[in-house]
Amino acid sequence: MDKKYFYSIAAAFCFFSADAQSLLESKKTFSNSEQTTLKLKTDALSNRISDQSIGIIEMAVAKDWMKAPNSYIFEPSQMNDGIYIPVNKAYSMWSGYEFLGYSGIPSGVVTADVLWEDNHGLIKSGVNYALEVVGSGQSAKIKVPVNKSKEGNAVVVFRVNGEIFWSWHIWVTDDPTNGSTYKSYTNVRREKSDGTLEVIPDAEWKWMDRNLGALSNSITADDWNKNQGLLYQWGRKDPIPSLVDRGNDFYEVSGSIGRVRHRQAKNFDNAQNFDNLRQFVPISSASVDNNIKLSVKNPLSLIYVNKDDNSGPAYYNNNANLMINWFGRSTTLPDSRLTELNLWSDNSKGKIATYYNYHSSNAPYRNKSSFDPCPNGWRIPSMLVSNLASGSYVDDIRIDYSPFGVRTALGKNSFEANRYHIIKPNDNNVPAFMTGFKLYPNVGFDLSNAGGFDMGVFPGTGGIAINAQGGQYTDQHHVGLWTATMVRHFDVTPAVGSRLLYMIPDKGQTDVPDSGNPTIKGRYWYTPTASVKTSDANGCRCIKDPLYQLNNYDFPTEYINTVSEYTVGLDNPNTYQIVKDDEASVVEIPVSKAFAVQSQLLNNPDILNASSFNDLKVNVLWATNANLINTVNVINPSPGSLDDLANSKIVVNVNPNQSGNAVVTLHNGSITNPVYWSWHIWVTDSVIETNVYATEAPNATATNYVNYVPKGDVLKTEFMDRNLGAIDAFPSVANPLTPTAEEYAKIKASTGLQYQWGRKDPIPSFQYADRSSYDIFLGNVNSNGAIVYNTLTAPSYNDMAGNYIVPYNTYTNASNANVQTNDKVSDKVAKVLSYSVENPLVYMIPSSFAPRNNAVPNYTNGTDWLLDEPNVANDRWGRGGKKSPFDPCPEGWRIPDLTGVAIVSNKDFGMSPWYKKDKNITASYNLVTDYLGVQVKNLSNASVGFVFNNTADAMGNYPNAGSRGFRSVMANQTPVGTYTVNNFQYPGVWTAALASNYIGRPINILFDAASVTDRFIAFHDNNDPYFGMNCRCVKVNYNQDGFEEGPIPAIPVTPGSTMKASNVFSKSEISEKVKENKIVLFPNPVKDVLYIKATENKEYHYQIYNASGQLVKSGKFENTQTSVSSLVQGVYLVRINNSEALVKIIKK
Repeated sequence: MDKKYFYSIAAAFCFFSADAQSLLESKKTFSNSEQTTLKLKTDALSNRISDQSIGIIEMAVAKDWMKAPNSYIFEPSQMNDGIYIPVNKAYSMWSGYEFLGYSGIPSGVVTADVLWEDNHGLIKSGVNYALEVVGSGQSAKIKVPVNKSKEGNAVVVFRVNGEIFWSWHIWVTDDPTNGSTYKSYTNVRREKSDGTLEVIPDAEWKWMDRNLGALSNSITADDWNKNQGLLYQWGRKDPIPSLVDRGNDFYEVSGSIGRVRHRQAKNFDNAQNFDNLRQFVPISSASVDNNIKLSVKNPLSLIYVNKDDNSGPAYYNNNANLMINWFGRSTTLPDSRLTELNLWSDNSKGKIATYYNYHSSNAPYRNKSSFDPCPNGWRIPSMLVSNLASGSYVDDIRIDYSPFGVRTALGKNSFEANRYHIIKPNDNNVPAFMTGFKLYPNVGFDLSNAGGFDMGVFPGTGGIAINAQGGQYTDQHHVGLWTATMVRHFDVTPAVGSRLLYMIPDKGQTDVPDSGNPTIKGRYWYTPTASVKTSDANGCRCIKDPLYQLNNYDFPTEYINTVSEYTVGLDNPNTYQIVKDDEASVVEIPVSKAFAVQSQLLNNPDILNASSFNDLKVNVLWATNANLINTVNVINPSPGSLDDLANSKIVVNVNPNQSGNAVVTLHNGSITNPVYWSWHIWVTDSVIETNVYATEAPNATATNYVNYVPKGDVLKTEFMDRNLGAIDAFPSVANPLTPTAEEYAKIKASTGLQYQWGRKDPIPSFQYADRSSYDIFLGNVNSNGAIVYNTLTAPSYNDMAGNYIVPYNTYTNASNANVQTNDKVSDKVAKVLSYSVENPLVYMIPSSFAPRNNAVPNYTNGTDWLLDEPNVANDRWGRGGKKSPFDPCPEGWRIPDLTGVAIVSNKDFGMSPWYKKDKNITASYNLVTDYLGVQVKNLSNASVGFVFNNTADAMGNYPNAGSRGFRSVMANQTPVGTYTVNNFQYPGVWTAALASNYIGRPINILFDAASVTDRFIAFHDNNDPYFGMNCRCVKVNYNQDGFEEGPIPAIPVTPGSTMKASNVFSKSEISEKVKENKIVLFPNPVKDVLYIKATENKEYHYQIYNASGQLVKSGKFENTQTSVSSLVQGVYLVRINNSEALVKIIKK
């Protein structure tokens, strides 16, 4: 289906660069008379601090609850079920903070709820997202139970009579506290409560390893598309979600505020535009008192000060470089001294120093602000001076006075005049303090060896500026991280900006960073002392608070005690693959996954009751070969406790010399009772091999720009040699028009199975690639484990009035999933997923379809099997994160991911693992002349498959297995007649991603097998998620920390990477290779960290294989150790340095 198109998504322009100079240029616009007009009589209390929580005088013993945190970290791995939030902070702020009027909180009905969450069901809330308030009055606490199988962000609000009086950010992620210990200025100081100053000890200085609200500290690994964090207007405590992940995946937030989406979303059914929440305050009423109250009561609203006629933003003296701050104007401070409001506790308290670059002028850290957005024990880092520039308006502030600065005393002007802020392609002729800067073009920066120091890793944050890009979130590759410092000139110029770290990795710009390499282009800037408007929304990176314990404002988190939680086996595979053998084989499947998923993801905690697992049964739901399985049984069918469930396993006895596919199901009491979970048994004729495909080789000169190419991204992917469920790989036929009988047999065996997008269970197509038909066999297992089969034919399965093709209105009715209109989104999802789990063989089809967007057909929404709306649960197959619990691939494999999902005209390069250099991924290219492939046909001239074995484009071989339900979504083709047939003109292979802009259409590769076209598309999204298509798994790789790597290569891709590689041992090889050796791995059994002891001092690389001979993990022992925590329980074989040693280990 030939198409070229572009999405109306914000272009990637650099909107900060103009602002970076505006605060200096603004001074030039004032005449002498204007200066006189602006020179206001200063308040007699020139040294006052409006936030009473900041200061050096403390009460003797009592903690100041105004300094209690505004955010809480919750690590899902810990043995707690959530947190309690004391509401004392709210009462203390309203009674003790000047700009809240010292007014106190009125009496009335006290409630709490989840205002918003960015992962449906993250917080276990009640009806209308309500939360329990425990206790009363100032001693009350909000109980916030967390779904520990999820990660994300939420904001919880405290209300009186329905009105918000405070809010807190809940950050659910793995431990973010093990970051860099880098100090830009070694003698940075702190002020203790008794007024003494001291240098902060190195041991007490630390950064978080990620941005505030980010779910990952990595540019390339697990949750790489959620590493940007949340956004904040300077001085505000509440986060703003971007509503667009890295890679341009759109998401919504939902809660008591409703459902909120980005303005560029192409569906707003039952949702509102984020822009509609913005608050525009007329300049005549924009006082600090009013606007700070407004910010507290509207945590999800960006606040801007407008002209009184509401014609746009208000500026001082109509100077566009002097936008009035979001918090407005003060009645007691002149505009030039608004820095002294000190909303985030600047070290200088907003006051400028005369000799600002002297060592003696570096201001110490003081008590944390009441509006600081960081969790307890952490804070926003500060500049060491608040000066904006010299008396001649030159910004010469020392670079090392920024907490993000490199170690040089150069001023900003000299630093940039020498072009040190431009990161060069390599370190040739670069000063020592700027060596080691690494960037990933259009993604972010790795400064873990910058100037010889570990400064941390900095993914792009993006940002929002009301006067750039239409005031919407954009430029997600740019880094913008606030400091606590609002800056000012020495004179009466209004203060309107704050310092931040600003970095650009923009490959799309035409700059030439190094004249010696004119073909390497892009804007790659590092500016640690940039200044932008306080009204802009940027990211935050917290540092360890050097005073919270010394100065008595430590507020440790109080946790909810754990009740029945069960997560054992949650990440176990849904498919078990072995190679047929001349002896009987055994497949063992832990049943624990069923109970983990049901209780954690499907809202079924009752399954953890003992009565739900007192008589476990297994059935063979269906098989393609009635002789494949001899018997199936459950070991430990009546476990005595939840802990004992880990010892319960399904044992599948596979007959010798048999191959095929089967699905086994778990029940309790009887195999006629509901299905708890199901697993795919995949027995192949041949060993699975892999095909490594690199889209292109990067520029070897640009060593500081990781995998730099002029257009798009470099991807390197290790594909399976066959589709999921294929018994053999598609052969490289000698003559594509007349395959031999042996080749025909392999073509037939290469067909594989079909999957609806996001479902774990295969659906048989009932046709092979050679167009011949097959039946499947429905099993009925007796008490001894023996199986009796009944045949299910294609006509019976495809009977629209039968039991296997079920429409949405039927499977969501009261007799089935029982989806209610007023259900929360997370509840609807859980109900329909539960139906799909209980009915693994059902093809779930829509009852109605998303209407065509006649104005822009490309914006037509996809029609899903999950809900009757698009884009919900867009991570069903693990998009951007680790392998999903619903991923259909075997252990060590997963559905392939993409680096991006938004198509911008003439920028659609890279992104897809099947990308070919210089070919637009959304365009339809000739398979033969452009992709150097071959279409294989049968004697009737019908397509049976596609071969890509040219060394330049060796992407593997693919059968033409057809597709079920296929239609053109954008053309609004009728689905009638598509559910029951295979469409052999348009076969495809799924990816894990949905298209951008909340459209809800899944992305695949598509073949057009028509003889007159013979075309291939590497990025095709004219699909509905209910289609049935093939899957081609890719190998899961892990980084040194044990996290799954994503599609962005972490290291430079080397040329010549296209190759065939075997990833398995046969059973006989395993038996032969286990032997005594001089290399010892310990402890064994191992739970988390595996150590190596060897006689030789050299590098040791490893490959770990499961009992079936499948490669599941590889890497290198670092400091004689590696993490194996990601492995499931079982027996493994570890190969050291290409079989130098092989050791069997047991993973606990």
